[in-house]
Amino acid sequence: MPMIVSVCNLKGGAGKSTIAVNFASAIQHHTSETCALVDADRQGTAQAWGASGRLPVKIFPMALAEAKAEDLYPGMIWMSQIKELATKYGFLVIDLPAGLQYSLAAVTAISDLILVPVNPSGLDFHSTKKFIDLIWKSRELRGTGRPDCVIVPNRIDARTTIAHDLSPYRQFGERMSQPIHVRKAFSDAFESGQWAGSLAPESVSHLEIKQLIEFIRDPLETPSTDDRKGTGPAAA
Repeated sequence: MPMIVSVCNLKGGAGKSTIAVNFASAIQHHTSETCALVDADRQGTAQAWGASGRLPVKIFPMALAEAKAEDLYPGMIWMSQIKELATKYGFLVIDLPAGLQYSLAAVTAISDLILVPVNPSGLDFHSTKKFIDLIWKSRELRGTGRPDCVIVPNRIDARTTIAHDLSPYRQFGERMSQPIHVRKAFSDAFESGQWAGSLAPESVSHLEIKQLIEFIRDPLETPSTDDRKGTGPAAA
C-alpha cells in the first residue's frame, strides 16, 4: 500500500520544509521506493527549493487551506487529491503549513505517519503538546492506531545543554528519532536547489537524514498491530 507521511506541527519555523524535502529526497535516493513530495503550504517553500530541478523527487503543489469551524468535512477535496496521487507512488511526503486548526482533521485522517519537527523551546513544546492531543483524538476516531507519530528534535545546537539531554522531548509519549542539528549544509542545500545528500554526500547532515529513514523504515514497512492505547497524552 502507498505510505503517506506528513511533516507537520502547529507552530511556524519548526523546520518542516527542510525535513520534508530532505526526507523525501533520501527515500527516493536510498530505497527502492518511488517517492513524491507534496507542497501543501501556500508559501511554496518546497516548490521554491525544487525550482531548479535538482531534487530527485517530483513536487506537486496541493495547498491545504484552513477550514472554517462550521465545515462538516474540512479538507475533503484535498484528501481526495492526496489519495489519488498516493496510488501512483510508494511513498508520498507532505510538507504542511503551520497555523492549521480545523483542517488538521484532514491531515490526521489521511496520514499513515506524521513526523513532528520540534525546536528546543518552550513555545515549541507547548504547541506540539496541543498537536499530539489532536493526533490521539484522530487515533480514537479511526480505531486503527493510525496515524503513527515520530517526534523529531530539530535545529539542535550542539553547544547547548539540551543537545546532551533530550528528555524534554519525551513528554509527548511518542517515539522520538535521533536529533537533527543546526547545519550549514541544510541552508546551503536550499540555496543550491539540492538536498543534503547531493550537496554534501556522507556529511553529518546527510547521515542524520539517513538515520531518520532507518529509524522509521521498519515500522513503515511492517505496521504494528498495537494501537498503543493508554501510553500517550490522551490517556493521562
